[in-house]
Amino acid sequence: MTEASRKDAKSLTQTYTSNTSLVAILIATITFAAAFTLPGGSTNDVESEGLPVMSKKIAFQAFLIFDTLAMCSSFAVAFICIIARWEDYEFLIYYRSFTKKLMWFAYVATTTAFSTGLYTVLASRIHWLAVAICVLVALLPIITWLLGKWPVLKLRIRLGKSFRSDLLDMV
Repeated sequence: MTEASRKDAKSLTQTYTSNTSLVAILIATITFAAAFTLPGGSTNDVESEGLPVMSKKIAFQAFLIFDTLAMCSSFAVAFICIIARWEDYEFLIYYRSFTKKLMWFAYVATTTAFSTGLYTVLASRIHWLAVAICVLVALLPIITWLLGKWPVLKLRIRLGKSFRSDLLDMV
């Protein structure tokens, strides 16, 4: 690889780092706030003051787990973005791939936390709506992935199966 292409890759990685760290901090902020504004609220009973009303429900427990996973993975991405300004080209390629996977995980965990939080609150009164929200949110990462891959898939279809490109395989 030439020196110019290494500089271009480093510049693109720095742009990627800035954008990724911003999104990671936003996800961390959202999930942190969600942990303290719990679905269903907190009790005012003397014996259990401040405890979540829905704490015994499975959907609420799933909300807490996915909210925590989303927050931790987005914090990890933000921290990696801070320390990943090294000159090693191979590390930058690995770093980009790793943070992309962690951000995808944070995205899926955040949307799952959202749906389980709403399910916790809605299921006892409007069950059909709670289920519909869960289905829509479950489809969101799949639709997002397909929309992200669509230009590449369209190009591969247009160029035919015989066309092979390492650039397209990286996308």
